Amino acid sequence: MQTAERHSSMKILNILKIALFLVIVVLAYFLVETIAEPIRFEKEKAVRYAQVIERLKMIRTAEIAHRDVNGTFTGDWNELVDFVKNGQLQVVKVIGNPDDSLDVIAGITYDTLMVSVADSFFRNYPIDSLSYIPFTAGKQFSLQAGQITKGNIKVNVFQAEDTSPFDPRKVLRVGSMSDANLSGNWE
Repeated sequence: MQTAERHSSMKILNILKIALFLVIVVLAYFLVETIAEPIRFEKEKAVRYAQVIERLKMIRTAEIAHRDVNGTFTGDWNELVDFVKNGQLQVVKVIGNPDDSLDVIAGITYDTLMVSVADSFFRNYPIDSLSYIPFTAGKQFSLQAGQITKGNIKVNVFQAEDTSPFDPRKVLRVGSMSDANLSGNWE
């Protein structure tokens, strides 16, 4: 009788050991996931934000070129993309060295050239994707432009902002509608 009880007790003990082992494995898995999840999130965020920042820099380049040619920034994606594709910049080429007295005596000449915006700043760049936020299946950056008054001077401003950020606590933007600032909030 004692042997049967002992055998039954050993069976129950072995079942408890196996159950405890499974509980330990499950708890260990959840512990590792609790640690790994934020690490994966930050890695993915770094990859995504690098591409979003690169796109915002290209938007800033396009807006500055638009302002240099047209006198204002634009808040219209169609206008900006068309300008990048078809617009031209005026470039002044100096022939001779203005710091060299012999060249100054001989005469310095200036030659004005028109160069394509696309070829100057966007060579091999998918211009049609300029307005789209990477990794969002077609969502667009918000784009605003206007003027603000600083002192007695009207200043042209623009702002492009990620409308679908990977991390809602860190929304990336370039420019500002309230300050004469062309930098990005990541700089």
